[in-house]
Amino acid sequence: MRRVKTVAGQQPAAVHVARGASYLFIQSTATSIMMAITFAVIARVVTVAEMGTMAVLMMITGIARIFACVGMPASVTRFVAENLAKKDQETAAGSFYQALRANLAVSIPIAAATLILARQLAATLLGDPDKAILFQIVAFDIIPTGLLPTLNNAVLGLQKIKQLSTINIAYMAIRQALIAALTVITQSLQGMVTAWVISELLATLVLYAYVRSNLGPATFHFDLKHLTKFSFPLFLQDIVNYVYGWFDRAMLLAYSSLDIVGVYNASMTAFGVLASVPSAIATALFPTYSAIQGRGGKETLQSSIRVASRYICLIAMPLSFGLAATAKPALTLFVGEAYAEGTTSLMVLSLFFALTLASTALTGLLIILEETKLSLKLTALNSAIGVGAAQILLPLSGTTGAAFTRGIAMGTSLLTTLVALRGKINISFDREAFWKSLTASSVMAITIIAIQTYHYNKYHLPAYVLIGGAIYLAVLRLLHAIKPMDTQLLLEYLGPRFRFISRLLQRFTANS
Repeated sequence: MRRVKTVAGQQPAAVHVARGASYLFIQSTATSIMMAITFAVIARVVTVAEMGTMAVLMMITGIARIFACVGMPASVTRFVAENLAKKDQETAAGSFYQALRANLAVSIPIAAATLILARQLAATLLGDPDKAILFQIVAFDIIPTGLLPTLNNAVLGLQKIKQLSTINIAYMAIRQALIAALTVITQSLQGMVTAWVISELLATLVLYAYVRSNLGPATFHFDLKHLTKFSFPLFLQDIVNYVYGWFDRAMLLAYSSLDIVGVYNASMTAFGVLASVPSAIATALFPTYSAIQGRGGKETLQSSIRVASRYICLIAMPLSFGLAATAKPALTLFVGEAYAEGTTSLMVLSLFFALTLASTALTGLLIILEETKLSLKLTALNSAIGVGAAQILLPLSGTTGAAFTRGIAMGTSLLTTLVALRGKINISFDREAFWKSLTASSVMAITIIAIQTYHYNKYHLPAYVLIGGAIYLAVLRLLHAIKPMDTQLLLEYLGPRFRFISRLLQRFTANS
């Protein structure tokens, strides 16, 4: 395996990314478990229609966050990582503090406008002006929620991923505990949104203190005009990304009721748990790619993409097919039988995701190559295709149509990104890892579906998972999918203390 040095030390880049991704994976796993428990509690306290209301409130906080951030979080990651790699801490700090000041200046008036217009928002979006209290509480959440992305991305730029994961796990533990407790106490969504405010304010204060301790006191020796100019296309892209992320639920709301939106939102929440795994890898890749680009250039970057694609396939492909195969027991066990209607949409989302996993290895490349305007145009195109497909499919198929429109958007996103990168950087995926993982995952999913057909019980979900995992590894062994470089990477990643784990895997996957 080709070794690529990083700013983190003498480890291969693959090991460095693996460590960073694993911290984020642990964070994502812990977060997902906590969210699943909390979501299960909420689903049994509020109605399906109120689940739809929750989706609407999340849309509002999402768009408010985008305008408050004005595209600067990704810029902060890039400038902090790149300038620290060049040993220029003052410039790195300046980019962060300038961005944070700009975020604060924008978020305050947005919060004030939301507070003033709360009754009108409730009447327009929920059809009930008496629910204005929800938007009034959300208004107080807009300021911390507008600062958190920049703070998180600054820690990411510092490549302090272990510390970031630790802080975020603690934050999510407090957040989910508050959400569950306050929702049960108030028996309404008011408790939930109040928990949003308290938890995000605490996270903002802790992250600010941590970043300040690493970058030093506030300094504004970074050209705000340059930061704004670089970030503005990213801001526009964030708006388009927002449309891309929410168009299916927004249009479903226009074509149906809050109840249907609530069912689909449950499917999207389960899908979000799945997506968090490759997302952790993508998040670790972005600052690593930035540092590699700053020190090694395109050639080194190209080899890193191929290695990343291999492990994304081997890790995330079985998770995608596994969730597709266990969609019904997963939904009904965690959120109740009322959400079983979302089974088909969750299966569709998971399968499309499995087939477009390669896009994870391309995360942030256009930004790193300073093609921010091109990135914006591609996202706009993908969103337009998704909205166009939704116009046709949603009136006919409801939640299933919404899932297909999301899948179509995933596919076009991968294809347009590949076309855009041609001529700028040589893209090479590990095709062997893709088809072998696809084969093993397909065999696993078919077997699990067959088992459920013969004997279904939602409480047997853990057994389905264990059986599926064993089948996946067995087929990988038959296909000789695991290479010596994989076990070597695992050995370097785990270190001598956990050498026995890599040896067990090596024996299990060794060629007969």
